[in-house]
Amino acid sequence: MKTLNLLLAVLALVVVSSCSSVRSTTQEGVNLDKYISFTLAENDKGYLPQLSVVQKEQIENAISKEIDAISPDNLGVAGADIKVNYFVVIDTKQDVQTYTNYYGRRYRNRIIEVDVNEYKEGTLILDFIDTKTNQVVWNASTSGTVTKNSIELEEKIDNAVKSLFEQFKKDRTPKN
Repeated sequence: MKTLNLLLAVLALVVVSSCSSVRSTTQEGVNLDKYISFTLAENDKGYLPQLSVVQKEQIENAISKEIDAISPDNLGVAGADIKVNYFVVIDTKQDVQTYTNYYGRRYRNRIIEVDVNEYKEGTLILDFIDTKTNQVVWNASTSGTVTKNSIELEEKIDNAVKSLFEQFKKDRTPKN
């Protein structure tokens, strides 16, 4: 019974951690529609040391592409309303799977196999900062597994940034 409970708990944890949804928060009382110009926040060279230069460039290119889609005339404007800053957290996670093979009479011979797989999970966080007040007015995050294949990783980065900006567009639209 204890083994079954442990197995169910591990399974629930794996299911919850494998979900990749976007979570967003808008500062109370802020009308996101008033912001019309956006720019990518500048970060120093030592920012996010766990990422390679290529990965940083991929993230920044994806963000710039989405900014350009929101306000094509205001990309990189010095007096932008919003600075878009990003942060990445990479964690090592474990996926545990157990298998029980019964054979023989009355379960005398029981073999339990446990497979433990480690993988990297990355969380991308975007902060939209009002340039006049220097306050975060909107932020969002999404998570997913990190692959070693650079082409797949670039696609995952593009999709993650796109999903965050789609959430911003939803949050920006007034609710009826």
